[in-house]
Amino acid sequence: MKRKILVLSLAAACLMCSCGSIERVETARPESGTYTVYYLGSAAFAGRARANGELRGIWVSQFDMHPVCRDGCRQRDENDYREKVRAMLDNLVRDGFNTVFLQVRPNGDSMYESEIYPCSKYIAGYYGGSLDYDAVGIFLTNAKERGLSVHAWINPYRLCTKSDMENYEGGCVLKKWYADRGGRIKEGEDGLLYLDPSYPEATRLIAAGADEILDKYDFDGIHIDDYFYPTEFEFHDEREFAQSGYSDLGEFRRANVNRTVKALYEAAHSHGKIFGVAPSGNIYSLENGWYADIYRWCGESGFADYIMPQLYFGFENACCPFASVLSDWCAAMQNGAKLYIGLSAAKCVMGSEGKPDIYAGEAGKYEWRDRKDVIARSLAAVKSSGANGFCLFTYSSLYDPLTGEENPLIAAEKKAFVGAISG
Repeated sequence: MKRKILVLSLAAACLMCSCGSIERVETARPESGTYTVYYLGSAAFAGRARANGELRGIWVSQFDMHPVCRDGCRQRDENDYREKVRAMLDNLVRDGFNTVFLQVRPNGDSMYESEIYPCSKYIAGYYGGSLDYDAVGIFLTNAKERGLSVHAWINPYRLCTKSDMENYEGGCVLKKWYADRGGRIKEGEDGLLYLDPSYPEATRLIAAGADEILDKYDFDGIHIDDYFYPTEFEFHDEREFAQSGYSDLGEFRRANVNRTVKALYEAAHSHGKIFGVAPSGNIYSLENGWYADIYRWCGESGFADYIMPQLYFGFENACCPFASVLSDWCAAMQNGAKLYIGLSAAKCVMGSEGKPDIYAGEAGKYEWRDRKDVIARSLAAVKSSGANGFCLFTYSSLYDPLTGEENPLIAAEKKAFVGAISG
């Protein structure tokens, strides 16, 4: 593919002098043609994105928030926490983001004081600890003051470790189910516990947690990612399947996940909010690998307001080349739901560290190391595809959560981030 250098016009040069951040840059397009590229933080990007309703999101995970919430063996001083949160959010506003997906339930726990789930060790120090102040409420208030949309991100089925559960002395339904040994909680080979999706009471618990979040906070929606059935080990639900009346294991498991997805959609809509799913980006393996009924979610109403596949692939990926997979996701969207594309800033960092993308095949394993425009080209492809926006994983790949400083390992790639594209 021939790379094209776009000539910097006099008008653009004037804009660059006035705002300090707008500049056309050398880049490449997945298909033929030319286009205009702006830095992510430019005023032109912000204006165009507001005009066309484009989502420019970022995932803020429990790992991003852990050092901000904790100071050694205690919850961080509240004023210090507020200062660090303001710095985080100022970074996002400056760089043109408009939406945050904030992790509030990573492991069958809660980043706030919950009547349903124990407090998370990422904020309380240990599973079921107590909190000195409402860190989620502070984050949300400061984000809203800056015009950012914030969605509550939960992992529905993934729980804590066996040790965390056994050492937890408080009373909650998860502890009771674990003690009952009735099958509703399964032990995974990865050291974590999991809710078994086949139990309707698991769905009710997950939906109740979403209701609690939206009763307590003014989030704009509920968001889940790709933790459905585990893929790295066999999930032992033989007994539940045998008693289900289904003859096909795949149909049984997809029906279980569908029940939870639909319940979360209904919970969000009962509060006047939206619900979306961020599945694995490999659309070809979702139905029989993760047991995510993706074509149904994309084809029928009542499951999701948006789908945000995690397309963490380069253009030279042997199994899932970015442009081809993006095209197939666009074709799958038949129900009017929005399509947002998840992109991996973490792989830019990995590439700068010289690490191979071990699942990309021989041709693609060093693409993230050798090219510093993978995200830029991905954003160009997203824009031209008709998708409704993008989301980057994660905050700490771009910035230091404690200091607010930009991650030097992503500096070259970030400089080429696509902001707004025309032509």
